[in-house]
Amino acid sequence: IGNDITTSLSIPLGLAGVGAIKAAGDIESLTLALKSQLGTAEAAATELNKLTEAAKNPGLGLEQAVRGSVRLQGVGFEAEEARKVLVQMGNAIAATGGSAQELDNVTRQFAQMTSKGRVLQEDVSILSENMPGLAQLMQKAFGTQSVEAIRAMGVSGKEFVLQITRAAEELPRVEGGIKNSIGNALDSLKQSAAKVGLAINSAFNVTGGIETFSSYVLAI
Repeated sequence: IGNDITTSLSIPLGLAGVGAIKAAGDIESLTLALKSQLGTAEAAATELNKLTEAAKNPGLGLEQAVRGSVRLQGVGFEAEEARKVLVQMGNAIAATGGSAQELDNVTRQFAQMTSKGRVLQEDVSILSENMPGLAQLMQKAFGTQSVEAIRAMGVSGKEFVLQITRAAEELPRVEGGIKNSIGNALDSLKQSAAKVGLAINSAFNVTGGIETFSSYVLAI
């Protein structure tokens, strides 16, 4: 009976606990990343809730949304500006069959472009690979698809991002579909597991136990 209980109950519960604690750690790291930009735990928690809602839109995922927000805030965007960029770019990417992974690549390139302060062909080429509709958005935003012409207008990297975002607001909204629903479900499951993991950590001081074990191993 003891063996049966161990096999059918204890081991699965133990594995579930490990998974929950890992999920808690992942969500905690996202919150800490936001805190590094916003300054307080309260502001970070509030923005995480807003990004969680934003991540339900097509082309977004929670982790990619948070990483994108942190990147953009790191180069001078306000949290609200960054969130708007994420939602509009996610929709533009989803319109061409892309996913949250392409959005991750786009926000990384946007951040690099903004930090450089100018629009370069190499950045636009990488953006176009991940967002095939970029040329159309450039035409709407600047009246041209020429990077040289846009640079001649004196458009900075950040202004390019903001103008492209405004142009993307006019695009039709992409319906969620099965792919988006699955992504949202996985995000919800991870957040639920994280709550369980935080409760386990609070009840059993898992973090303290890990730190004690690490100190013991280093002392050997």
